Amino acid sequence: MYQFEIETPKNIMEALTLKNKFKNGIQPLAGGTDVLVMVRNKLGKWGASPRLLNLTQIQELNFINDTDEFIEIGPLTTHTQVLESPIIKQYFPAFVKAVAYVGSPQIRNLGTIIGNVCRASPAADSLPILYVRDAQVQIQTIDDKKIIPIEEFITGPGQTVLPDNALVTKLIIPKLPNYIGDYTSIRQRIALSIVVVSVAIEAQFNQEKRRLDDIRISLGAVSPTVVRARKTENLLMTNILNSDLIMEAKSRVKTECIPITDVRSNKDYRQAMTSILLGRFLDNLIRS
Repeated sequence: MYQFEIETPKNIMEALTLKNKFKNGIQPLAGGTDVLVMVRNKLGKWGASPRLLNLTQIQELNFINDTDEFIEIGPLTTHTQVLESPIIKQYFPAFVKAVAYVGSPQIRNLGTIIGNVCRASPAADSLPILYVRDAQVQIQTIDDKKIIPIEEFITGPGQTVLPDNALVTKLIIPKLPNYIGDYTSIRQRIALSIVVVSVAIEAQFNQEKRRLDDIRISLGAVSPTVVRARKTENLLMTNILNSDLIMEAKSRVKTECIPITDVRSNKDYRQAMTSILLGRFLDNLIRS
């Protein structure tokens, strides 16, 4: 049998007060799809009877907002809400595609986007596309708010810079008008499986010059964190996009990751597949 204590605040300040009081001695609980499994299997670092900070009664933390330049997502926003949101569908369709791969319908109905960010798995489906959007994480304490780029927020597998007295209260995603985005992945089976390798891309293509005005590329499950392939990005913006440049980019992107060999795949395969997935997107781009 397993047991835990639950604190259920009614508003954000009450939640922050509890987090400030207990610090690492209390674990935020939103969807619970990871936390409760870890508690049940005694995988957490919180002792035999952990204290959980139940955020589910704070409805002001459940939102998808459309501002002039950004999309804002709250801590209680689930994957299903993202999939059904007209705002996300209009301004961030590649995110819809990525989130659709997450777990099962039951997990998507409960699991939250910000919970996925804080879990900080390099194989998470939601993270690579957030990296290419330069998403930002708002962290809050009882005294202060701070906004941190997602690349700086996540420091390793399961590791973030979130202070022990703070909560994540918002995910901020820039809009990218006139960009073409995509997310693609390879996994051992389509449903309920962990990513072997993934690639997310956002690009702005100048049809007249046949050049990329901008391109952002991120790679998932090939390093301790999601990786922005900035050397490959810079290469692709130096010349006219053609088959020769694509071949060079496919070769370069393999050098921008340090995959491991594990039970799901080996490092050579992962490295090769980053090249293949990027090449498919670029080939489709010049044919469109």
